[in-house]
Amino acid sequence: MARVKSLQKKTEIPSNVRRSPEKIKHKSSKKDTRPSIPPVTQLRLWTMAGGRCEFPGCNQSLLRDDLTLSEGNYANIAHIISWKSTGPRGDEKLSPLLAKDISNLMLMCLKHGKLIDIKNNLPIYTVDYLRRCKNEHEKRIAIQTSINLSYKTTVLRIQSNIRNRPVEIPYTDVCNALIVAGRYPADDKGVLIDLTNIDYSLEKSFWDTAIRKIDSELQKALTVGNDGQKIFHVSVFGVAPIPLLTYFGFKLGNLIEADIYFKRREKPWSINSPPSKLQFIVERNNTESKSDQIALIIGISGGGPTKEELEKHVGSDVPFYTVKITEPGLDSVQSAEDLKNFRNIYRRIITEIKEKHGKKCQIHLFGAIPTSVAIVCGREVLHDVDPKILVYEHVYEQNGYTPAIIIN
Repeated sequence: MARVKSLQKKTEIPSNVRRSPEKIKHKSSKKDTRPSIPPVTQLRLWTMAGGRCEFPGCNQSLLRDDLTLSEGNYANIAHIISWKSTGPRGDEKLSPLLAKDISNLMLMCLKHGKLIDIKNNLPIYTVDYLRRCKNEHEKRIAIQTSINLSYKTTVLRIQSNIRNRPVEIPYTDVCNALIVAGRYPADDKGVLIDLTNIDYSLEKSFWDTAIRKIDSELQKALTVGNDGQKIFHVSVFGVAPIPLLTYFGFKLGNLIEADIYFKRREKPWSINSPPSKLQFIVERNNTESKSDQIALIIGISGGGPTKEELEKHVGSDVPFYTVKITEPGLDSVQSAEDLKNFRNIYRRIITEIKEKHGKKCQIHLFGAIPTSVAIVCGREVLHDVDPKILVYEHVYEQNGYTPAIIIN
């Protein structure tokens, strides 16, 4: 018995070698550890990103969960070039150099921080692409946070289907235009007069319904504003039939300072483009007529009505005034300066008509004009001072005009 015990004792494995060789090797190897980002670098990144996800199009606040509204830190500090050479977009030389460099870091939500590092997505989210996204986001945040409080503006959008074609003015497009103009929105919604649910027609019922909606929405908005504060400045974006935009401009009036934005084909909304140096031409015909019906033709986007069209609606022996440019076109008006020049000429013509033909005359307005000009045409009419104006709608299918709305 003593011999057996002795053998058993000799064959026992010492406690310090009981682990497998593989495990011993794993313990002795150095594990890759993501470097800790210094607190001051994290603070700078949060500030530069505005506390929002820098993934293009996300812009989600990273201090609150949008679903539960619970507050917390929902951010991921992502690397453009991975902190290790074998990681996403890693580089043998640059990875260790840029591991803690703020130029190589992006603030992202948890979802998009993971998305950019998925292997199949790497051909999309390249180093150059992510650097561009970071720079654009941080530049936008810098512009918005450096704007003086006096540049706060209330956004006014009016949209209506054009001949039953759907129309929408996205709020993101509006905000982008404001940034370029050096302003920022007073709130995150603005005022939207949405007429797209009213079926477009040439019937009186369409115009009446749209007018009531404009009256109602503007009265609510301009009384105290969305935030309960008085409105001192508005930024106007409009896409609708010309008569509705003219009526909208009339109801808005010119007592509140306003920027009226214009939209050129395949280009964003703008107000800061260089002046096109438009030369407006004013013509007066048959002004000695005693008729109290006056035709005012504005040809900027197109040539306006024919002589036969005028006689059909106004009569043959009437005074008619024309404001036009040498080469009419859809994108003729390109800047706030162009609008200002038109406004001055238009105001002088309205005053001239009133003084020559009397306040009780009626102006028949035929406009081949951009949307921004249509708003100015209404805005510059003085309530209860100027003659009433009948605004015509251009019927493209018939290449003619039909009376639509009377203002003032």
